[in-house]
Amino acid sequence: MEPVLAYRFYIRILNGKKNTVLRAQSVSGLSVDIKLDDFDTLGGQKKMPASVNFPNLVLKRAILEKGESMGNNAMEMLNNLKVDRMDLGIHLLNAQGKYTRSWNVIGAYTIKWDMSELSVTSKEVVMETVEFKYKYLREIK
Repeated sequence: MEPVLAYRFYIRILNGKKNTVLRAQSVSGLSVDIKLDDFDTLGGQKKMPASVNFPNLVLKRAILEKGESMGNNAMEMLNNLKVDRMDLGIHLLNAQGKYTRSWNVIGAYTIKWDMSELSVTSKEVVMETVEFKYKYLREIK
């Protein structure tokens, strides 16, 4: 078996009027951890699961001269304090373009939009970042 390369993926908005594909150069925040709390028991203190935590999902991509920006919808939501929840499908592909792993990010909504620094001395590509809070993450088998 060959290892899967991290650069072959795509993101799809799963609910809404149209089946939209989000183009991004990086995705982070596909993670889950359990918060443990201390509880007193007859046998002493024990750590027990208290809650499940999901970090924010972060999508980054280069800003293009023409075309849709990830920030268009994000800015509308943030400026109007509008929370439109959506489900996202994140699909990792193998070298032949077939799904190897997929995750559904459930109940995501935009909480931050950011653009990289503009500078007359920089030759860096301008990047935009959109950050989402979400309810939970589910791997699709």
